[in-house]
This record gives sequence, C-alpha cells and structure tokens, in this order.
Amino acid sequence: MSNRKLLIIGSLPHYNQPATFGGATALVQNLVNFLDSNKSYKFKLIQANKFIKRGSYLTITNFFYVLLNVIIKLPFYDILMVNVSKNGAFIVAPILFLYSKILRKKFVFRIFGGDLIELLNTQNKILVRFFNYTVMKSDLFFVETLKIKSMLSTVNTNVAWFPNVRSKNEYCTSKSYSKKFIYLGHIQEEKGIEDLFQAAKFLSNDYSIDFYGNITEQKYKADEFWENENVTYKGVLNPDEVPEILSKYDVLILPSYKEGYPGVIIEAFSVGVPVIATNLQGIVEIVNDKLGFLIEPKNHIELKNAITSFNSNNYQDYSKNALLQFNKFNSEIVNKKILKDIYNLK
Repeated sequence: MSNRKLLIIGSLPHYNQPATFGGATALVQNLVNFLDSNKSYKFKLIQANKFIKRGSYLTITNFFYVLLNVIIKLPFYDILMVNVSKNGAFIVAPILFLYSKILRKKFVFRIFGGDLIELLNTQNKILVRFFNYTVMKSDLFFVETLKIKSMLSTVNTNVAWFPNVRSKNEYCTSKSYSKKFIYLGHIQEEKGIEDLFQAAKFLSNDYSIDFYGNITEQKYKADEFWENENVTYKGVLNPDEVPEILSKYDVLILPSYKEGYPGVIIEAFSVGVPVIATNLQGIVEIVNDKLGFLIEPKNHIELKNAITSFNSNNYQDYSKNALLQFNKFNSEIVNKKILKDIYNLK
C-alpha cells in the first residue's frame, strides 16, 4: 500500500440526534470503518457535522471548524477527499478545492444522491460557474449513478462510479413466503406513502405492510391513515437494527417519487429480500425484473398488482437473485477498489 496520507471531509451519523437510516452519513461511516479495519491505510477524518444544538446542526460553526482544520492539517497530507450532499457541493467544496491546489495536493470529490444534473441546471449560475471551474476539475470525481457518470465523463475523464454500498451481514430472509411486506424510510408524501395506503385497501386480510421511519409530515400522525388492518406503523430503527428487521420480511416496498441509489434497497438485497420500487433513473440501474417489480410513480393499482404478483412458487428465485445482486454493492469489494484508485492517483 502507498505511504500517501488521505485527509477526509464528511458527515457521520450523530447519535445525539434521533436515529435515522441510510443516507450520506451512513456511507461516510462505512468508508471510515473500512479504513479503520485496514491498518495499511493512512488517513484522518474531519467530521463536517461535529456540532449540533437543540436538534439542529450549527451550519456556520461546522463550516469554520472544517475550514480551520483543513488549513492546519492538509499541508501534512497528500490527498483531500471531500464527501458532500448537495448543500456542500457549491460553496464548501470549491473553496477546499482551491486551497488543495494552492498546496499542490490531489483533490477527490464525492457527491451523494442522483440529482446532480438537476442541481447544475437549477442552482445559482454564479455558483455553478464557480463549481465548474473548480470541483469539476477534480483529480477524481465520484458520483452515485451510472447516468450521471456518463453525462459528466465528457467534461472530466476522471469521473467514476461510487455506488451506495452496505456491509455484508449474517442475516437472511426466511425461505417461506408469508405475505409480509415492509416500507423503510421517511414517512412523507414524496416517498409514495399515500399510494401505498391506497394499494393496501385492495389487499386481502392475510397481507401485512409494516412501516418504519420518522414521520416527517404532520398529517401522517393522524389515526385515519393507519385504520386499514393491513398497515401498521412500527416506529424508528437504529441503522444497526435494519438488516435483522428486514430479514423478517418477504419484500421491501419503496414507491418514491424521487430517489438516487436508495441504500435501503441495497440493504434489502444483502439479506435476500426482493423489492417493489418505482422506475426512477437511479433505481432502474440496480433493480430489474429478476429482483422484484418496477412500477410507475403515483400508481397505486400497479403497486397493488406488484404486491400480489409474489407467491410461494416464484419467491425463492427473487430472493436468491437479490443476494447475488448484493455483490455489486458489497462495501468490502467496492471500497477496496475505490481506495486503490484514490491512493494511486498520479
């Protein structure tokens, strides 16, 4: 392994906050855990969301904390890797890029989510220009979806695919099909929650759909949304509970209107759970008809038909294929390749 040293900027799950599943913080934690477990890598993390107050992050405080630490530490490192969601891409990342180039350090950029092209088309034009003249020239530019990689490769030949990943675990779904379905994510309209409620009304009583996640819109706290005996709200999970809970169900349902590469789908594959999801760009790159069913967004009839298409005869094939698909997103495999690319930058 190279003797080069890597300085990483990224947000971690904050355990003083209400527990949530997935997202950018889980992916940064996954990368850090992999680096920690492989002592040959030399690295240091600067936590981008270190400070919180009364349930919210101190944005300005965190910004200056990151900036000060980078100014002090980067001279002693060879490579700077910035992991951001859309909020950090157009101000924080360009500033860090400029400083890294002043010091003649390699700059690696990683953005989470599948909406970068949309952001470039809708963001303030001055910020987009700043981004294009700085971050877009990164020595390595990681994106989550193959579509974005293809679109940006004409601008920067160093654009690479860094998919949403998860660690392999010991759990696996049951071999028998029992009509048990699970939704796992924020309880909000954009996630297709009302379509799922509508679909449940057409199911026989032997079906069950359990919901896990933060209720982020007040209307879903009303009892009327949970009157159907097929649906039950189960509360919020800690990230480390997710694989075991998923393994207790037959199928994951994710009827979202907007997604990148949903980590929960990859988590489902890791325990052999097939998926029903909407045919959004990021999702169709990882889900096909051997792994479950893709439906149109906002179509509760298609959703109901997909639910009832699983049976005891076809379920095992879907489950087996889900386990095989997980190999593409196994963090042990993906992180090893990505870090080799980073540490071997020329």
